[in-house]
Amino acid sequence: MKFLIAAGGTGGHLFPAIAVAEQISEKLDNKAEFHFVGNADKIEGRIVPQMGYKFHEINISGLKKKISFDTVMLPFKIISSINTCREIILKEGIDAVICAGAYLSYPAGIAASMTKIPLVLMESNVNPGKAIKMLSKRADFICTAFDESKSFFDASLHSKMYPLGNPVRKAILNKPDKQKARSVWNIENDNPLVLIFGGSLGARSINLAMEKELSKLAELNINFIWQTGKNYTPPTNVPKNIIVTTFIDDMANAYAASDFVIARSGATTVAELCVMAKPSALVPLPSASNNEQYHNAKVLEQKNASILIDNSQVSDKLFDVINSIVNDQAKLTAMSNSAANLAKPMAASDCADKIIKLLKN
Repeated sequence: MKFLIAAGGTGGHLFPAIAVAEQISEKLDNKAEFHFVGNADKIEGRIVPQMGYKFHEINISGLKKKISFDTVMLPFKIISSINTCREIILKEGIDAVICAGAYLSYPAGIAASMTKIPLVLMESNVNPGKAIKMLSKRADFICTAFDESKSFFDASLHSKMYPLGNPVRKAILNKPDKQKARSVWNIENDNPLVLIFGGSLGARSINLAMEKELSKLAELNINFIWQTGKNYTPPTNVPKNIIVTTFIDDMANAYAASDFVIARSGATTVAELCVMAKPSALVPLPSASNNEQYHNAKVLEQKNASILIDNSQVSDKLFDVINSIVNDQAKLTAMSNSAANLAKPMAASDCADKIIKLLKN
């Protein structure tokens, strides 16, 4: 079986698609071929070839809010990208197209419809993005991460929607041992560990809040892993109980070592927190195009698995949240249990099963 996958722009769209591709390959005894489309200068352009998948570049970007030359050129880029995806489908004999959201999905989805091959959509956030909504009537079925997503779609589409969960990578599913994970990070004491991260670029509000509270955090009997992202330079006088790193390659061990997590609320992060059963404080990115991070965090807060902190308030609330919760074992345990109850660790496998069944029928 041959698949064309449109996934990228961010890891939140790319990694769930890769997780499903891994499961399809495993279930078909490695007799599956995957072609990815995306932008060479985005995360997919780096990760996809590294993982041995075939990568085809398409020149497309998201719709900008301000009128610019790129805005004027967008319709032409869309048409060109649709033609490129159609050519790949015909030349490579693609059996199905899988679209994992964001602007990359639209041309691939339209090309699938034009060539009359199966189209599968994956929506990682509670509320769907524009591309997924526009393609929804053309899809054979839609895999969603949340039960709540149905309320954002027309009732006529509910019968082909399956809330299977957000697929996560195998490394996350195979949870590392906590003590071994702590040794990987050279944590030699028994104090609790707080993991703080904001993605590859970092989260400016979280970084500035950490910088503001460094002297207070130094007085706590708590360890910290602070992932800053490449767009921020931390102060030179960081306390000894805080490990600073620009990027974390091994998120599985970082999660496993931690007792509490502070992060943005992208779909992948939310899914990983639930699978790893980690209590958290989530700071939604306010500039997210569809406000999806707020909706993701709100679901976890309503289920008592997380605390939602508004981006504008993180500077005032960060220290108090850490100080009040991290040493409250009963609270941490309750939040951990709630997160675990929301987890759908079989999401990638279940989605792969449905795709394979679709093609074999």
